[in-house]
Amino acid sequence: MSIPLSDVRYRRTLGDGLLLRWSIAEDTERIAALYSYVFRDKPDEPLNERIALWTRDLLSGRHPLIGPHDFAVVEDTRDGRIVASTCLLEQTWRYEGIATPVGRPEIVASLPGYRNRGLIRAIFELIHARSAAREHLALGITGIPYYYRQFGYEYALDLGGSRRIPLSEIPRLKEGASEPYRLRPATAAELPLVRQLYAQECAGTHGGDALALATQIPEEYWAWVADGQTPATNAGWQTWLVVDTAEVPVGYVLTARRRWDESLAVRSCGFRRDLPLTAVWPSVLRGLAALAQELPVVRPNTPPATRIALELGREHPLYAALNHDRSIGVNPPYAWYVRVPDVPRFVRHVAPALEERLSRSAVAGYSGELTLNFYRDGLRLVFEQGRLAAAEQWRTEPWGPEAQAGFPPLVFLQLLFGHRSLAELRDAYPDVWANHEAATVLEAIFPKRRSWVLPLD
Repeated sequence: MSIPLSDVRYRRTLGDGLLLRWSIAEDTERIAALYSYVFRDKPDEPLNERIALWTRDLLSGRHPLIGPHDFAVVEDTRDGRIVASTCLLEQTWRYEGIATPVGRPEIVASLPGYRNRGLIRAIFELIHARSAAREHLALGITGIPYYYRQFGYEYALDLGGSRRIPLSEIPRLKEGASEPYRLRPATAAELPLVRQLYAQECAGTHGGDALALATQIPEEYWAWVADGQTPATNAGWQTWLVVDTAEVPVGYVLTARRRWDESLAVRSCGFRRDLPLTAVWPSVLRGLAALAQELPVVRPNTPPATRIALELGREHPLYAALNHDRSIGVNPPYAWYVRVPDVPRFVRHVAPALEERLSRSAVAGYSGELTLNFYRDGLRLVFEQGRLAAAEQWRTEPWGPEAQAGFPPLVFLQLLFGHRSLAELRDAYPDVWANHEAATVLEAIFPKRRSWVLPLD
């Protein structure tokens, strides 16, 4: 009987004593040894103990998003070493509020002497098979430039993007005045409030639009971050409440556990809707400035703290509260790689969001057929009175009906996730095109929108 690639029992020999398989708990130290050796900036640096600790957390059986059998590995059976490995975490993203299951490959590595032999390609075959077996509609990975394009991924969502505030520019409390708000650690009993504020932040507040895509953080993960992760991994975050002088919570802030460099990283924040950001933010900044001096560092040679990095994306309502000070540095975002193995299925899943967008456009109630040519395949969309009646694969045929729009392979994902507008894609790619009818409908159902997908480690 053939064993599926997704099955924990799957084995495949790759030649030269190399074995492709899924991990078991007993592999933990060998996988940690691989990662701690590979993830160093220089060959003479000490082993990376931080990533070894993170690996042990991921394989511990206690992590809510991954288990001991979720690493695809290549073992050199001649000496027992794990020479290449990647893992798959479970995540849920919300596409205009629609829960969408996503797989997240992480920690991709191979030993230098085993590279350029197709080991990572073989590993991704297993990762993609496991993701399909779990009915993920997409996969997202953060990583080095270009590399994951080889495996069907496209840059399609902002990753990071920040405003950097020098500590020296943070306004001081007026002499004799009392601090109206302060930061303190959130307790386990207060996590439901933090989750509520986080959900409110994703839905849009203080003049900001709702996020087109955002991370759905399960209750179990909040608990894991609070009282499960090994702090020295620097994974996850520290959760802080913002309270007023009566100890009433008015907001939350998530910061890194440790400093990588001169900056204290702020991963997320949110405040009550009835509270002006300009009223609370100076106090929060002063609290973060004090925290920046106290926070542990990742490396012994980490320089002293000199700034706060608000890692809240390309845009955020809070940025307007910073008064556009010229001393504030702007760090543009990188991007998530996204893979959608079945585009028609994904479109059908998010159809309610597309129909809602259509209903608020100049082509509300649209009926018609759109055929999109991706050059290797394509997509056919049928609308009936504003409802998506069909989304299916389509291919242009010789002397057959012509497509109404065209996108190079994978580029359509930038439009699907609102990363770029149709106009921007047409400007950047000569082979992106659309006739008038298709352009009007595509612009309505796939507008450029702000997204902010928080990685869950």
